[in-house]
Amino acid sequence: MLVESVERWVSPGLRHYLIVDHRDVPLFRPLESRRTEVLVVEDIVPWWIRRVPGVRRLWFSFRSLPIRNWILQQIVKLSVANVVPAEVLFFVDSDVFFCAPFDPQSCTRDGRPPLFVQTGQRGLIPDNDKWHSVAARLLGLQPESSYDTNFIGNVICWRRDNVLKLHDRLEQVAGTSWQLAVASHLAFSEYILYGMFVTRGLGDSEQWHDEVERTLCYWERKPLDEAGLIALKEKRRDHHHSVMISAKSRTPVPLIRRVFHPTA
Repeated sequence: MLVESVERWVSPGLRHYLIVDHRDVPLFRPLESRRTEVLVVEDIVPWWIRRVPGVRRLWFSFRSLPIRNWILQQIVKLSVANVVPAEVLFFVDSDVFFCAPFDPQSCTRDGRPPLFVQTGQRGLIPDNDKWHSVAARLLGLQPESSYDTNFIGNVICWRRDNVLKLHDRLEQVAGTSWQLAVASHLAFSEYILYGMFVTRGLGDSEQWHDEVERTLCYWERKPLDEAGLIALKEKRRDHHHSVMISAKSRTPVPLIRRVFHPTA
């Protein structure tokens, strides 16, 4: 549904990359097109990280303790800049679909892409302080007791050159590969790490600060029925270019299609 919505709503010049495990490639190959390309996780991560056969939640590491799947996914995102040459990258969660025209060029201000950052978040997000503190230590900064910012969203923009600078910074601080530095943590957020780096580590991040949440979200685990989907749709405003209905809610995809018509 995400791929179909990209075809319909996103400006035609953009490349769309689907990053999937090697074992899932046959499921996703049929979605490839002139604009959509499948990338394989095992081709992106270092050689010393490999999947444990028959285990879904852990990856084997020759250089550290086993890596949780959640941490591995974040290592993959941070690695994309090494394999995708685009100057600007947008990360879109897999349970998101676009519902209105989206042109990244329209997001720029004075040639600068957006950096999603919300303020006034102190005490509002579980684990937010923990994620910020881990990011601070990885960047060689003094952790604070609490943090007011949030950089986590559903459609997040990074500059490729900033990511490569982030890799260098992590390795300078850790004295080892950045992947190994990240893999050693159980609590970690790649979006907070990047956001903290460009706002506190670079000084001039060449990204403007966007506080508007442009994805209409449903986070609950309870599935939505047709009435619930209609009520969600009625909450959409002009600034919402996309919708996220958590896969954990198990809301039937045909029902979502019927209400939101992402492929009409």
